[in-house]
Amino acid sequence: MSANSTIDEQTAAHPDPFESVADAMRDAIHSASEDATKAKEKLKNAGPDVMRSASRFAYTSAYMVSYGVVYATVFLAKSLPQDNPVMEGFADGGRAAIDAVNEAKGIKTGDSTLSA
Repeated sequence: MSANSTIDEQTAAHPDPFESVADAMRDAIHSASEDATKAKEKLKNAGPDVMRSASRFAYTSAYMVSYGVVYATVFLAKSLPQDNPVMEGFADGGRAAIDAVNEAKGIKTGDSTLSA
């Protein structure tokens, strides 16, 4: 029996520990890249759902706030007597605001009238 055959037998009986570490690293990298690909696909599919939910939330919030403000304002305006200086001031201010917006937009309208 020669020295080379003894080394070959020892190598076969005890594989190189660095080789097993390299195999483990290769498997870990492969698994990580597969998991990253799966996560990317899930995020790609979840992205529109998240945006849709955020958009719906923003719309609903804006709707509720504007409804509350407008409803309260109209309720208050309708509960006050119509023939008094406060209501005339509201009406004149409303007409002036509409005229200013139309002028800023470049819209030519005749005399704007606001029904009270």
